[in-house]
Amino acid sequence: MSDDHRAEIAQLTSGELERYANQLIRCLKALDTRAPIRERVQHELAEVRAEQDTRARTGQPTAHRRYDVARLTVDELERTRRELAASLALARPSSPVRTPIQVQMAAIDAEIAARDTQPT
Repeated sequence: MSDDHRAEIAQLTSGELERYANQLIRCLKALDTRAPIRERVQHELAEVRAEQDTRARTGQPTAHRRYDVARLTVDELERTRRELAASLALARPSSPVRTPIQVQMAAIDAEIAARDTQPT
């Protein structure tokens, strides 16, 4: 399995990992024992379970996603940042939703700053 794919699995949230594992288990139940793809599905399930075990062992509750905002236009970046700022203002100070909002806003700020320093 490529490192890129492992990185993709690592970016899934705990809930997404669990749902993906359940889908893979359902696939294995539906597949014939001689199906050529069965080994690949079993390997994928093992990778998902390994990620879940690592998180349980290290106490890492969720994945840390990288927010790719490079494809957004400047207008879209600014509008999204305003919407995130409004959401952040409405969130309670102790709410766990604040962290992902702040991370997304930081990604947008970094993208805008990077575009400002690029020659036109």
